[in-house]
Amino acid sequence: METIVRIGGVPEHFNYPWHKAKAEGRFERYGISLQWSDYPGGTGVLVQDLADKKLDLAVLLTEGAVAAVSKGCPARLLHFTVRSPLIWGVHTGTASSLQDIESIKGKTFAISRFGSGSHLMAIVQALLNDWPLDHMHWLEVKNLEGAKKALTENQADVFLWERFMTKPLVDEGSFRLLGLLPTPWPSFVLVAREDFLVAHPDIVKYISTEILSVQEEIKNDPDLSFVLAKRYGLKQQDVLVWLNQTTWEKKSALSEVELDAVSQSLLKAGVLEDIMPAKKLIAAL
Repeated sequence: METIVRIGGVPEHFNYPWHKAKAEGRFERYGISLQWSDYPGGTGVLVQDLADKKLDLAVLLTEGAVAAVSKGCPARLLHFTVRSPLIWGVHTGTASSLQDIESIKGKTFAISRFGSGSHLMAIVQALLNDWPLDHMHWLEVKNLEGAKKALTENQADVFLWERFMTKPLVDEGSFRLLGLLPTPWPSFVLVAREDFLVAHPDIVKYISTEILSVQEEIKNDPDLSFVLAKRYGLKQQDVLVWLNQTTWEKKSALSEVELDAVSQSLLKAGVLEDIMPAKKLIAAL
């Protein structure tokens, strides 16, 4: 009898190893039916569905995962899935008068949802530039399509999103890139709902082992850039640049030092009122 496991993540090239693993039957060998769902709305919606028990596992932005679990989301972090930083593009509309990062101070930021990566990283951007956080303005737009509408119709001024996923919109003239903002920590982390983890520890271990194995093997695929370009609507030359900047995680250990650094940044940003010790954020398998 198969065990159904529901997992979600953003429909982006970072999560391609999961689709490759499913296609190769990596989970079925353990009697696991892994049901993947794409979440264009990003971290905020994923966290809500974890809390509502609509998902058993989720691949979340690291800052979003730390914030959610620290605030009481009944989940724990398993391991990073992407070791390299996420390179956020800071975008405005093509017709906007904004010309550089300094000019976005005090403007309206389009965000997919409060608590999402686009929201949290906009705050990080402000902190890096010593801008007062109480001067920031927000517009929830749900997803990338919502951001495109908001920026082209001048409902918002700025939008932060992964630079290669937005590059087609820059190339077509819907967005203009003002600058880049790399996260000061690894990009994505695998998270498990607590009660699912307690009920199915072996299944979680099997899934973890297989995805880490696929991620260790994947860059040896000579067709990888072509497959990613076709699947995600990107130019192959852009994918090659992205692959050179990206490291999928190969190890299961989480660094408490790295997680504490994320928590400290979120505390400084006003996202957290206090810090949960890193060891309490991490799943005990």
